[in-house]
Amino acid sequence: MSKTLDQIFLSSAESCADKIALSACPQSTALGSGLDTFEFSYAQGASYLHKAANFFRNCGLKEGGVVFVQLPYGLQTPLLLLSLLNAGLVPCLIPTHWRRAELEKALHSIQPNAVLVQQANCDYDPFSTMCEIAADIISVRFIFGVGENLPDGITPVPGLTDSVLIEAPEEIVFRRTPEQVAFIGWSSDRQGQPHPVAYTHFQLMANNYLINEAIELDEQLSVLNTYNITSLPGLVGAFIPWLLEGGHLHLTSDLSPRSLVNGIIQNSCNLAVLPQGIAPKLMQALNDSELPEAQWPHKALIASSPVKATSSIDLTGKSTVLYNLNGLCLIPKTTDEGQKGLLKLGPQPDKNGQSLTPPFLTSRLQGATQRAGDETEIMQGRLEVGGTAVGFTNWQSNMTNMPHSNFDEHWEKTYLTVSLIDQAMSLLEIIPNEDTIYYGNSQLYGQELDRLYQAYPGFVDAAAFAIEDPLLGERLFAAIIPQPGDALSFDDFKQHLLAQNVSPTKIPEKLVTVMQIPRNPDGLIDRREILRA
Repeated sequence: MSKTLDQIFLSSAESCADKIALSACPQSTALGSGLDTFEFSYAQGASYLHKAANFFRNCGLKEGGVVFVQLPYGLQTPLLLLSLLNAGLVPCLIPTHWRRAELEKALHSIQPNAVLVQQANCDYDPFSTMCEIAADIISVRFIFGVGENLPDGITPVPGLTDSVLIEAPEEIVFRRTPEQVAFIGWSSDRQGQPHPVAYTHFQLMANNYLINEAIELDEQLSVLNTYNITSLPGLVGAFIPWLLEGGHLHLTSDLSPRSLVNGIIQNSCNLAVLPQGIAPKLMQALNDSELPEAQWPHKALIASSPVKATSSIDLTGKSTVLYNLNGLCLIPKTTDEGQKGLLKLGPQPDKNGQSLTPPFLTSRLQGATQRAGDETEIMQGRLEVGGTAVGFTNWQSNMTNMPHSNFDEHWEKTYLTVSLIDQAMSLLEIIPNEDTIYYGNSQLYGQELDRLYQAYPGFVDAAAFAIEDPLLGERLFAAIIPQPGDALSFDDFKQHLLAQNVSPTKIPEKLVTVMQIPRNPDGLIDRREILRA
């Protein structure tokens, strides 16, 4: 852990120059790269990394400068991120589904020095949107673009196939350390409001260590990663093979089981990083394939919700469920029958039976209370986590140039209520909150959503509810009783919420008209009965 992530990749390139470092399925690569090949060796990747890093250095951006990055999952994306790190810059990763309202809040809160986006995708034109928003932010000096035929005002970055030589000014020397911020990602509070999370190189490597301990990866690693690198699972999944030196990363945006199996076979993948909900169909596709079971990959299944059942999924053939702890870190989750909702936290013993020092992940309970159990007292409280694997949500602009070596006093809220299973606090049971909706990476509070929807003049009554989704965890809907005689318009309702600066995360996908909103004797909405009312 003495090197930064880009230095580790370049070190691997020196010893594994001819090995394949990175490949992608055609669907992933087709997003504007202009390539006729779908793989890169370590030597080719290192060459592009130096070229792109020198390009960013020549732009005159200062060390520690923040670059907003909103890119789809393509072959160029991980190499561009490493080149930004090598140029002394800090990528701020923007989810590709964010639109104007969320982008405006993020840009104003982060005050980046540049923006990096790709050419128009579907009906979304990132160049026009970013130019309009950035016009009011004096810190933004460049809007960089990836792709061909870019509009005026957009500075093109070097493409993967460009052969132009870009020299770095000799006087610019960046000395980054693993204890300085590598990336800025996003977490959310219980109300679904996004907050920036700063990750040091050290923290991302600690997340890799936690996964490695759970899965026991070997050095001949070939990883199939389905997660966009704008998320923590995507970041960690992308860097695992390179941190082990000589590993192969295969990117795919095609989640069909047959395509996944083809990618596993063609790239000899022995680890697949996947959404939990894909597991059953992938298992069936593996069963139907000619691939011997001994060659099936270990599956790292990312669970979008800590309280959803995993015991109902057939996890034979080497599988581990990992929970993305609200964007703060990735932790192993038990999958035994009847053990849903359990979290394993540190300090954990290492392979020699000794406790990890310092712990990569540790925990404490706030507002803890005790209740009498059958044989012992059980402690309950709100979970907070700390340690070298946990990002910083109290992001400050000076953090990008300031080393963070003291992790012992750093704690982050998870907004989860848990029961203590063992006194070492290494095993915790999550207490489900029926009023919490897990939408993607966000935890939304049901009663707050109810109040937002009920305030719309066109509704007599309204309530939020969720339906399970294999990729997002839960999808958000609104049950409504419309005013008699009023024309029902979802667009009018959506504009009503946006006019109040409501986060797009809190806007339901659809309105469902019901005869009544079910409530319990205490007057609280019974969300489980909404579709039966």
